[in-house]
Amino acid sequence: MQITTLIPAYKTKYLVELLTGLVTQTHKPQRVVVSDDSPDGEFGALLQSPAMALAMRRLPIEIHQGPRAGAYENFKHLVQLWGESTEFCHLLLDDDILYPDFYMRHAMAHATGHHPCSISARWCSNERGQPVEGMPIPKAVWFSNDRTLLLDATVLFSTTLPDCQNWLGEFSNCVMRKEVAALLFKPEFAGVSYAGLWDLGAFLAASLIGPVAYIQDRLGAFRAGGEGHSAQMLGKHMKAAHLGYGALALGATRLGRLGGEQARQAYAGLYEALRNRYERETDVSPFIDVVRRLSVGEAAAEEEFLALWNAFLSSHRF
Repeated sequence: MQITTLIPAYKTKYLVELLTGLVTQTHKPQRVVVSDDSPDGEFGALLQSPAMALAMRRLPIEIHQGPRAGAYENFKHLVQLWGESTEFCHLLLDDDILYPDFYMRHAMAHATGHHPCSISARWCSNERGQPVEGMPIPKAVWFSNDRTLLLDATVLFSTTLPDCQNWLGEFSNCVMRKEVAALLFKPEFAGVSYAGLWDLGAFLAASLIGPVAYIQDRLGAFRAGGEGHSAQMLGKHMKAAHLGYGALALGATRLGRLGGEQARQAYAGLYEALRNRYERETDVSPFIDVVRRLSVGEAAAEEEFLALWNAFLSSHRF
């Protein structure tokens, strides 16, 4: 299996750990493409410094200037730089952690069939990279004796959206074929953007192409807290991540992938989260009553939500 690692680079803080995760892979990537979005190009400068010379010699790294237009634009820029030069690609965020058998296990999963992508379990770690908790994986999946399971769209939509729970993880624990990478350029279902939940949206979209290979082994870690968006509850990314569940529920309903009761369950959960966390936030508070009305099945609220959502995305430059 030939794979290209795509790194949307911004933070230099974890560069040593990032390179260590790649150097120690038992199945090495054929290309490592870095798109440097850091202020003044400091990521690329550090990467090319004498301190990183050994890793640079051991990895096929190429450095490009990023678009400096936000993280997701950098993702798309990387996909364009990759240009389908290998069969698979992997978006590896600069603060996430890979364990040595990550690419080997993903290669083994893809060897079993033509799967749109493979997703592996991962730990949540503290700032130092120490695993502290796992994901809330559905029992039917986690208790399976199979190390790799094929999960179709029915399973993925029904186990994520009704409970507003992304148990699948992020791009860093997913290896994609070109069909899935292309989806990054149109992150929407039935005309409803799922910006803010780009990773979950892409995984669900991939499942519409074919069953996703889910690897039970925890092959990496998501670094919670610190300087990441997940630590900034009042930041635009976390607000969008919350509202994105409403957008995904609406889009999935329009696709016929989410039933009425499931959608109402999703809206009810989102309503409680918005009311408890964002009632005083002027950019989010207008959603609260609309989502409440969606939770009781008021169809007219769908277009109101969509109008608010599109305005939110436009004003926050997603």
